[in-house]
Amino acid sequence: MTGSSRHSPMLEVVFPDLSGWDYEVTSEITFDYNCIAFAAGDESSWWWPTHPEGYWPPEAPRECTLEAFIKAYETLGYHPCDDDSHDPAFDKVALYADEKGTPTHAALQIDGLYWKSKLGKLHDIKHPLNALVGSSYGRVVAFLRRARPTNL
Repeated sequence: MTGSSRHSPMLEVVFPDLSGWDYEVTSEITFDYNCIAFAAGDESSWWWPTHPEGYWPPEAPRECTLEAFIKAYETLGYHPCDDDSHDPAFDKVALYADEKGTPTHAALQIDGLYWKSKLGKLHDIKHPLNALVGSSYGRVVAFLRRARPTNL
């Protein structure tokens, strides 16, 4: 993929909630990492607590609960916060969950309008936070943030 394209009809078939939103495809398809790893800054591993060949931080419980996912990000310096407000001094992650509260997705904040996500084994995209709310990923259930390193 050279550059990026705004929309992908294939993605909108797999993720119908994207249709009508302002999003941009920003990568080729890759199986190297998933959304949880991508939001953690790792583009070489598949992060999931119950994936037999994937990575999961040893300090986090190996279970598909919101608490376990929060603990996994806490190993990277993230802590729960109240909302999606943008502060350039912080990196921020949004966690999505289905109607049962089981985590399904993570997105990383870019700025006050956009987030970036890895969509399963497909592309990375730049999107508004709510573009992925719906049948595929459920709803946003938690926000986490960590201070960005300062250049002294």
